[in-house]
Amino acid sequence: MKFWIDENVPRPLTRALEHAGHKTIKAPSGYDDFVILQLALKDNAVVITHDQDFERLVLIEKRIRTGVIWLHHIPITRFEEAIAKVLRLIKTREEILTTSFITLSLDQTKIARLK
Repeated sequence: MKFWIDENVPRPLTRALEHAGHKTIKAPSGYDDFVILQLALKDNAVVITHDQDFERLVLIEKRIRTGVIWLHHIPITRFEEAIAKVLRLIKTREEILTTSFITLSLDQTKIARLK
């Protein structure tokens, strides 16, 4: 599976995804969120971000409907837990990732289907 990683996501998640056999593309610093969504849609990739703006662009404004995993309120001190949760999510729900907006926190996962 392919992932566009927003600039605000710590590097250990990217390494964990690559180690699990996934392709990752790190968004360059300063890339506009809308551009990242466009590129992810074109690549049939899922965006992983800490940025709440993706919720607005995808769910509220419905500007681009592509898969997003929003890492919501995850402190850096507990990021290893988040990595494990993301990897489990990918393994168990891979078939819906490109068509869902997923809000992932340490205590819950919310999935909103987009298509």
